[in-house]
Amino acid sequence: MYCVYGREFVHETYLYHVARKDHRHNYSMWFLPIYLTFRSPASVAMGLLSFLPQAVVVAVLGFAYGQDLYFAAFAQTFAFVAYNKVCTAQYFMWYMCFLPVIWPYNSQRLAFKGLTLLGVWFGSQALYLQQAYRLEFLGENTFARLWIAGVAIFVANNWILLQIMATQRIVPLFGSSSLAKKTR
Repeated sequence: MYCVYGREFVHETYLYHVARKDHRHNYSMWFLPIYLTFRSPASVAMGLLSFLPQAVVVAVLGFAYGQDLYFAAFAQTFAFVAYNKVCTAQYFMWYMCFLPVIWPYNSQRLAFKGLTLLGVWFGSQALYLQQAYRLEFLGENTFARLWIAGVAIFVANNWILLQIMATQRIVPLFGSSSLAKKTR
């Protein structure tokens, strides 16, 4: 593709997402700092600063869980969305699609612990959505409370991911599995 589109391809495919800024409110804890620095020279630094933790966490998860391809994809996608500087509701589907594949290998069942995780996840979003409603439909200045709710979503998502990682049985896709033996 580079041969056809050149630098435009590299920018639109890779570099745009590193320096991307979106000043509209969204579930990300980064929206308010980006909003406050949007037109200032610090906005480029803020865009890069918000990308760095995301890149580090996603890379670490890839190395830590790479032997279990499905769980690694789930954990990296979950973290990518949680740490992203722009996060809207459709992003949640990116990692939810992995749950039916990874959950059978998790020692948590949907009884108490699973329902607790769901309650924390929905509760943090409800807190955010209440403030977003007040901003968008009632015209109230809820930017600080909206940012706090975004931080609560970030903390909740990190706690949820840690809980899932702590109880996940890693199942290597290749190696000593019967699939790998049949292909040799």
